[in-house]
Amino acid sequence: MKEKTTQEVLELLLQRLNIDRSSPVSRVHQLWGDIIGEDLILNAKIHDLKRGVLVIKVTHSTYASMVMLRRKAILSRLKERFPELKITQIQVRSGI
Repeated sequence: MKEKTTQEVLELLLQRLNIDRSSPVSRVHQLWGDIIGEDLILNAKIHDLKRGVLVIKVTHSTYASMVMLRRKAILSRLKERFPELKITQIQVRSGI
């Protein structure tokens, strides 16, 4: 029996979980560093997206402040790249 590569295992797992990597939400996750900024990627994660509100969880209140300062730019990038998601608001919560 041939051993599977990490990529093959990942693809199989995504299929079994019915996760479409081409869906807009998956694409947001894939491009999160470009959207949020590479300096925040380790400390600011997507938590939820409902009714046009993107909830971002951060590790510390300092990062919450940074996200809020960039809120307009982040929203602009999201609207430009993913208009179908109709994101209109960002909420930030502490506690990853």
